[in-house]
Parts: sequence; C-alpha cells; structure tokens
Amino acid sequence: MHPLAKRIALLVSLFSLVAGLFLLGYNLRLLSRGTMSLVLNFWPLLLIAAGFMLVFDSTKKRMFAHATGMTTSQFPLPLDASASELSCRVQFSYGRLVMDRAVGQARLVTEQPGPAAAPAIATEIMGDRSAISIAVSQPLFPSQFKNANTWRLELPDSLPLRLTLQLHEAELRMDLRNLDVESLDLHLESGVQEILLGRPSRKLSGVIYASGSEVSVVLPARVFAWVRLLNPFCRVDYPQGDLEKREDGSLITPQRPDSRGSIEIDVDGPIRALVIDIEDAAET
Repeated sequence: MHPLAKRIALLVSLFSLVAGLFLLGYNLRLLSRGTMSLVLNFWPLLLIAAGFMLVFDSTKKRMFAHATGMTTSQFPLPLDASASELSCRVQFSYGRLVMDRAVGQARLVTEQPGPAAAPAIATEIMGDRSAISIAVSQPLFPSQFKNANTWRLELPDSLPLRLTLQLHEAELRMDLRNLDVESLDLHLESGVQEILLGRPSRKLSGVIYASGSEVSVVLPARVFAWVRLLNPFCRVDYPQGDLEKREDGSLITPQRPDSRGSIEIDVDGPIRALVIDIEDAAET
C-alpha cells in the first residue's frame, strides 16, 4: 500500500474508533445528553487535526528534500575471469531501479538523499558460473527517503546472464537490449515497471509475476516471441498489432524468414495494467 494511503487508512480507523466509543457510551448512558451534543458540535475538529497532520507530513518531506544533499556511491561488482556465465539476484525496495549495459567494469551506482547504509553485496563461484546477490541492508526507510532513492545496476555484455529480481513498491526500468540474457525471473509489486528485451543469442526464458503493477514489456524486432498469460483475467494491450492471439489466450509474434532467436515469457499475477509492444525495426 502507498504510504499516503496508509496514513489515510490510519486516520479513518482512528476516527471510527473514537466515534464508536462515544456512541457506545451514549447508548449505555455513560455520557449525558449535553456531553453528546457538545461532541456532535465539535466533531469537525478531528477533520481539522487530520488535515494538519497531512500538511505537516508533506511539508516535512519537502524540507527534507531541499535541505539534504544527494549522495552518490559506486560499488564495483567483482567478476571471476574464468566464469562463463553470470547469475545476478537483486532485492530492492522503495525507490527506482535502473538496469543497463556496463561501459567498462560492472558496478552498482546508488543515489540517495544524505548518508545511507551500503547495500549488501555477496559474490559466489558455482562451477563456471559467477553469482552475485545484491540486497538492501537497511529494511526500513523514512518516507521522505523513499522518493529519491535510486539504484543504477550496470551489467557486463560479455557473459550470458541469469537475472532474478524481487521489487517491493519500486519503479523499474530494465534495458536489456544490449545484454545477452538467457533467463529472467521477476517478482514485482506496486509500481511502474518498463522492461526492454533484447535479441537473445539462442533463447530467453522468462517469468514475470506482478501484483498491483503497471508493466510494459517491449519485445525486440525479428525475434519469435511467445507470451503466455497464466491469469485468464489479465487485461493486455498490444498497440502495434503485430501480435497474434491464440485460442489459449497466449500471444505470439509472426515467424519471419529473418527471425533470429526466440523468447518465451510466462506472465502471472493480478497486474493492474499490462502493455506488450514490439520495438520498431528501424530503431533496432
């Protein structure tokens, strides 16, 4: 739930509790008629107090944003030179996550208001695979911190990638057009997420589970793509019209003589809005 919605729900709950106690006291004759009349005359004071609380919270956020400078930090991601594959797992909450191709060394760049705890980065060698795990080391953030928290994850384009992301109340822009991604596992909660897929060298298998999100998936041109909608009530918009809908509800792109590589994605969950588009061949 959005932080503002949480505050409104708290105020409504407190108002219902206070009103219920006064009505119960009046019904049990614990309160006199004069006291009840006085309460009915002055009950709008609760609305005034709630308004002051919301205004104070909003002013506090703005003052914090103006008074606190942004801190930018860089965290290199160590990769084993002998690795033939990279597995990357990311857990991110509250803010904006951007993923793109690295120019040079792979790294994580964070931009946060004021000093903050460094993310927890763990590396492991599993045979010929290098595994990296990145998570938020501080589980709780003040509300004014969440709006400005930004991570930029830059991954190498020289290794096949296996990506696993878990996002909680965060926005996502994932640009994989210049990366060789073999598997993609996304668990998304509320927020706006944009996923730009690139042409795989062989095959890209993906799973997207989203709840309360607005997800946009852009498929590359000249690639055979198969999108399976596991939630039969999921509403999908595909503006270009190049996708064909099958009897089972899945979407496929027409096979062409110049098609290279294939993409298979399963989409599930109570998604708020799902848009599937195909990138313009001229831009590719």
